[in-house]
Amino acid sequence: MAPSENRIDAVGLSSAATDNRPRPLPRREHWLVAFVLLAASTVGFWLFARGFLLTRMVLPDHTLSSTLPFADPPPSAGVSSETGTSNTDSTWYPAKFDRAIVLIVDALRVDFATWSEELDLRFGNNSSLLKAKEAGSHPTDAERGRERSEQGERLMPYHNRLSTIHQLNERYPEQTMLYRFRADPPTTTLQRLKGLTTGQLPTFIDAGSNFAGSAIEEDNWLQSLRRARIGDHNSTELSSGRDDRASSDQRNLVFLGDDTWMSLFPEELSDTCAAETNNTSDRVAGEKAWTRSRPFPSLNVWDIDTVDDGVLARLPLFLLPSEAEERTMSGQRAAEIRSRREEWRGLVRQKDMLQHPDLLTADSKMASARVGLSELHRDWDVLIAHCLGVDHCGHRYGPAHPAIGAKLAQMNKAIEYTVDAIDNSQKSTVLFVLGDHGMDPKGDHGGDSPREVDAALWMYSNKKWNSKKGAERSARVVEQSAAVLENSAHGLSIDQEIRSGWWLNTHLSDSYRQTSGKLLVDPPRMRSIPQIDFVPTVSLALGLPIPFNNLGVAIPEMFASDEDVHGEWGLLRALRLNAAQTMRYLTTYMARSRNHGFSDDAVRAWKDMLERADTSYRELSDLVAQSPRTRRQPHIEVFEEKVAAEYHAFLRLVLGTLWQMWAQFDAVLIILGLCIMALVLTALVLIYAYTRHSSLQDIIGNTWRGCLAGGAASTVIFRALFSVPFVKDSATQVSIVDMSIAGCVIGIVLAFCVQIACIKSHSLFLNIHLKTLVVNAFNLHSLVNGSACVAGVMHSLAFTSNSFTFSEDSIVHYLLQSLLFIAAASGATAYISAGSSQEKRRGSGKRVLACALAIMVLNRFSLYSTVCREEQLPGGCKPTFYGSPSASISSVPLSIANMSMVWLVPYVILRFLRQSHSHRAMIANVWIGIGMRVSMGMAAVYWVLDSIDGNISPGGGTLPYPSSGAPADSLNEPSDWSEVRIVLARMAVGIAVGGGLSAWIASPFCLDIAITEAPKDVLASGTSRKKTANSRLQPPRQAAVILGFGNAFGAAYLAFVTVIFCILYTFQQPMGGIMLSALFIKLLLCAELFDALSDALASEESTAQTLVPAQMAVMALLAYQGYFATGHQFTLVSIQWSTAFVGIRDMHLYICGILVFLNTFGSFVLTALFVPLAMLWNESLGSPLLRLAPDTYFARVTGAGALYAAYSLLVTMGAAAFAAWFRRHLMVWKVFAPRFMFAAPVFMVNIAAVLCIAIGAATVRVLTQGLAIGNSQARVAQKIQSRS
Repeated sequence: MAPSENRIDAVGLSSAATDNRPRPLPRREHWLVAFVLLAASTVGFWLFARGFLLTRMVLPDHTLSSTLPFADPPPSAGVSSETGTSNTDSTWYPAKFDRAIVLIVDALRVDFATWSEELDLRFGNNSSLLKAKEAGSHPTDAERGRERSEQGERLMPYHNRLSTIHQLNERYPEQTMLYRFRADPPTTTLQRLKGLTTGQLPTFIDAGSNFAGSAIEEDNWLQSLRRARIGDHNSTELSSGRDDRASSDQRNLVFLGDDTWMSLFPEELSDTCAAETNNTSDRVAGEKAWTRSRPFPSLNVWDIDTVDDGVLARLPLFLLPSEAEERTMSGQRAAEIRSRREEWRGLVRQKDMLQHPDLLTADSKMASARVGLSELHRDWDVLIAHCLGVDHCGHRYGPAHPAIGAKLAQMNKAIEYTVDAIDNSQKSTVLFVLGDHGMDPKGDHGGDSPREVDAALWMYSNKKWNSKKGAERSARVVEQSAAVLENSAHGLSIDQEIRSGWWLNTHLSDSYRQTSGKLLVDPPRMRSIPQIDFVPTVSLALGLPIPFNNLGVAIPEMFASDEDVHGEWGLLRALRLNAAQTMRYLTTYMARSRNHGFSDDAVRAWKDMLERADTSYRELSDLVAQSPRTRRQPHIEVFEEKVAAEYHAFLRLVLGTLWQMWAQFDAVLIILGLCIMALVLTALVLIYAYTRHSSLQDIIGNTWRGCLAGGAASTVIFRALFSVPFVKDSATQVSIVDMSIAGCVIGIVLAFCVQIACIKSHSLFLNIHLKTLVVNAFNLHSLVNGSACVAGVMHSLAFTSNSFTFSEDSIVHYLLQSLLFIAAASGATAYISAGSSQEKRRGSGKRVLACALAIMVLNRFSLYSTVCREEQLPGGCKPTFYGSPSASISSVPLSIANMSMVWLVPYVILRFLRQSHSHRAMIANVWIGIGMRVSMGMAAVYWVLDSIDGNISPGGGTLPYPSSGAPADSLNEPSDWSEVRIVLARMAVGIAVGGGLSAWIASPFCLDIAITEAPKDVLASGTSRKKTANSRLQPPRQAAVILGFGNAFGAAYLAFVTVIFCILYTFQQPMGGIMLSALFIKLLLCAELFDALSDALASEESTAQTLVPAQMAVMALLAYQGYFATGHQFTLVSIQWSTAFVGIRDMHLYICGILVFLNTFGSFVLTALFVPLAMLWNESLGSPLLRLAPDTYFARVTGAGALYAAYSLLVTMGAAAFAAWFRRHLMVWKVFAPRFMFAAPVFMVNIAAVLCIAIGAATVRVLTQGLAIGNSQARVAQKIQSRS
């Protein structure tokens, strides 16, 4: 229906007049349908997720230091090897250290902490560039190029930065150890902290709770710190420094850094300073422990320094003597302390941090009436510091950016100063420097790629704990354990990463792989441990019991050097305690969980392995009991190592099997969820079919009674089914409430579908004649719509294989291009078949070909923006979204290219509006011509400044990264444009909302009036009336023309979409902005394409809405392609978290969540808002159906929206069904489960946006105002006709 001009004259207006009274828009009925569909879909997803996603029962049990986990003490357990006397000490393991420091460097990947001598020789002091820097000169570009060509590669800014770790490893091998610290996915901070404190495996559903952590209820070592009494500490060295606190309860705790800890441990880390001063807490009565906590906001990934500066500014309070203590020292020592304090202050980047009241000497807010500054330094037991700068650098710039090297240099100095403080302490102190996860090549994390899970753990102490003999014995235990698992795993498959204790650091070597495949650096071999091994290690090292739910294994090196602990080898006792506690946990879990999910083979293997180790231990005990003085003989030590290896193998067997199979699937909930999804899908299709000829009032009027009855009856039936033994046994997590809700929803939706299908007057089947069915099956309409249905089914079947799921972006592109080709072929056929007398059809055929070709070209252009899944990278996929494969911030040229969209998008919109002369209206000129360009321009400039800030230093050159010994002030300066960027982003959104939306609400229609000379037919008609009536009335010499009349509804609705587009554009990164603009143009072309195709395929019989299925399928595929093109994949790591801080300074949970939502689902929101244009585009104010039956017209718009949502639900249902089918597949948690987790919110976004925002709000307003204008026009026409 091509737009046309419409003239206001007597003849034109009289034709629009009618005596029929139009029915009102069914707003309430539409919202009721939308609510029922949304609620039913939500229940279906909820039931399926509860039955499918990994779950684990949390046991509330806690271990006590006074109760050992041994069920039956071995015969010699109470006999000392030396004296033979009874030992009544029930301590789990005597504490090895007086106190501990846990320094978490967030995202400390293992190769960040590894030192390579080869890299040092290649890029270190021998490097000509380094010599030039030391000489104070700046190397030229030619020198840089020559150096790169000589070396083949450049030193990555994150390698060989932690020189302190390397130097201490070389100098004190008996006091240090570096490990590959393998994390369990999801690699988000909150879930990793749970693992580091409880020793448990994560559940898949934890992946979505990184921003909303709740207090940990499971047993953990922080709770043990509060429960434990300070008993005997096996500190053979430096023990004289321990103050006499034998009567005190609990331990003094200090926490500094990431505020995520506070959400997990609100009670354990609750600061007691105020209570100590006011004497209001029982915890500070007498000699009870104290706590100091200073959390800092953690989720602002663009803030690189605040958290680190807060930590580094306060660490000297606890590591260095107070000024009062300093005055009692010798002059030289006092000078050293003052010098070190200034060095600590030099690490702080934001100098205003040093003015905080916590750091005041006279009246520090950290001190209280009971605990002064001297006590803060002297009496703490455990200090936890969590720095975030490295992680935020990765998110902000990526690991290849120089800023990461500067931040690692700052952390290196912090480690150096901390070690110096430990060495000068009289108390034995252990330092754990660890990363909670790694980062991928873009600096992100959350998934399970090797670089994301491979963190680092470095341990250091001022006492020897890793003797040469102990290291050799522990290495033999690890190797024997792997051999035991290899030969006696009872047929169970144990992952190599868990079975083996060694690993080649390929992350370091792969960074210097030449194009020929040659490695410039050999991968170093190092020890590898799972991250949860930290829990039993730190617990036993501090004399605490192992947390009840722990599945980790005590790190052998920590205990192998303890020759005699309660009459046995230290490592053997640690592993026995570890194994007994793990078995106690498993036994308790199986006793309390009706369907625990453990296979019989696994349980049998666990028991057999533990029984084997216990039998060997009893044999060892008997052998030692017969001759106690032979305990240190070589053959006894070999026997000890064999027994320890068997306990170690048992623990690794438990971890390996649980890591693979711990999923409690509930078949009943899965089936119920899938059934509800299928019913909602059927209801959506039936709504589309029914609304082609009827209104929503008819739907509600004919079905609401049956729906209520069906819901009530089904609820009763499902409650009764819950008592059936078969159902009750199959349902591991179903409650009577679940069955009632499921029954109610199924009953309502099923009754709705049955009633619609059985209404004879509108049945899909009863009124279709066989002849008509056969004829229509072979026309072009059926071909186009049938192809769309096939495309939807093929898309939903893409999840039958993990390889298809990896390549979903390619599948979407193929299906989309195929549908467009079929549409273009149909248009070409109509053009050829139309005769010379059918110029309108021939013109429509040309429009179809032009629009289809333009969309296909733009689709091809969208392929140039790629973000690769981890699985696609070896296959040749090259990420281009940020301009280079390793970047995580857009390049400056890409940001400048994005500015071209500021001119292009409004230009294209105005060109489309020009066809109906809608471009001359006020809202088109002011908003689209000016306001939209200003809003988009500010957003584009924002991203240009952001790119400059991330890629170019304030001085104009590339940001340098310092060497490992560089001072902290070499860190990159914060940009002076930060405030400018905030203002630009806010103004971009403000103009769109305050200007565009306000203008649209005030006057949405793109209409204008032009005065032209009256046509000859009007003059002739006026002369005839004069002669007939013998009046003095002169024929009209001029006529008023309504510009935009022919596309009034489409242009008015399009103006609303432009407002939302400007908001979405603001939160897309430069390449995303370009691709979102391309998507907008493609959707506009799609509306024109199918409008033209309807005209080209028009026949004598009405073909209204016959192409809606094809149009909805094409639009849905465009939405998916837009999602991939804007830099996303259906994986956690592709979420662009940095957009959470566009236009804001500080972290606001809900605001940041909304911004990330708009960035992630922007393509789906935009496409859903375009759905009403399938009906409104080129719809004039004079449409008879709109004026006479607006309720039926509105129902058709609702039907189009329902069909669009049906496509999304079909894809979601496919993802859910195949995830359930492949629930035991190796890739289920890596591929199929994440795809469902994204599919569900995509559908909810689609159905909410299309039914609630697009139709329920915007379309209702456009139609309401349009009908008011049209009805006024009709009344004026009636009056003119009556007078003439």
